Amino acid sequence: MEIHATEEQQIESFKKWWKDNGSSIITGVLLGLAVLFGAKSWFAYQERTAENASNIYSTLMNALNNGQESLVNEQAGVLISDFSSTPYAALAAMALAKVKLEQGELQAAHVQLQWALDHAGSDIIRHTARLRLARVMMAADDPDGAEALVGQAGDEGGFTSLYVEVRGDIDLARGDVASARARYASALAAMTAESPGRQVLQLKYDSTTPAAEPGDAR
Repeated sequence: MEIHATEEQQIESFKKWWKDNGSSIITGVLLGLAVLFGAKSWFAYQERTAENASNIYSTLMNALNNGQESLVNEQAGVLISDFSSTPYAALAAMALAKVKLEQGELQAAHVQLQWALDHAGSDIIRHTARLRLARVMMAADDPDGAEALVGQAGDEGGFTSLYVEVRGDIDLARGDVASARARYASALAAMTAESPGRQVLQLKYDSTTPAAEPGDAR
């Protein structure tokens, strides 16, 4: 009887506890489920977004390689306006800047590279956009602006030799040939023989070689 009475007491106690706390527990469970399914939906959305952006970027690059400038403009516009949260948007802006440069539109290229720099989601994209923008500024006869820009790089990581090269270009634009040559030499020393752009850098270095004086030994 005592056992039976104890069970009945436990049941009554549970009923009372459920009456007082049951609604909050149900609410908590429902909220937990909502968060769980909401998170799954969010991740699924992010995955679809990244996949769509990747497909558009592939179309853009094919168009770029085939010289289809109007299609590059169109696809880049879609990525920049509708997929700005993905890395493909900044890459699209840099691709569009390349087209603008080939068309001689320095200011338009500047705008696109600045956008890529401001929205870059990785250090690689950020450094690449900054270096390209610095070269555009040099082409626009703005060595001071280019110098200020590269000065904002912070940790240059694996891009150090490229930054040194750009600083050499700035020195050369200011007429300081000796300093430019020293920077080019430093950049060459930091590059491997297979590094992209090494041949162009070597030509820059060779162009700053002092002319031989008459009577110098050969």
